[in-house]
Amino acid sequence: MTDRPDKFEGLPPYVAVFWERAQAGLAEEVDGSVFKFTISTEDASNYPELKLGMRLMIAESVDGFIHHELLPPRRLN
Repeated sequence: MTDRPDKFEGLPPYVAVFWERAQAGLAEEVDGSVFKFTISTEDASNYPELKLGMRLMIAESVDGFIHHELLPPRRLN
């Protein structure tokens, strides 16, 4: 057992799932070290806190922790 915190400590469960997708090359867009996803119907049904069309950005910091930001859906003009 280690006292080192897990890289996903304190994060919602979906963050680890999307991180795995990012590592598998399944991100919709990559901007430097930031992986970007748009929440699908399936994602929203698996994780009720996610809503269809929301955007998730996820990255790993230099100290190995995962950070994420959830943004509202893009508006069409």
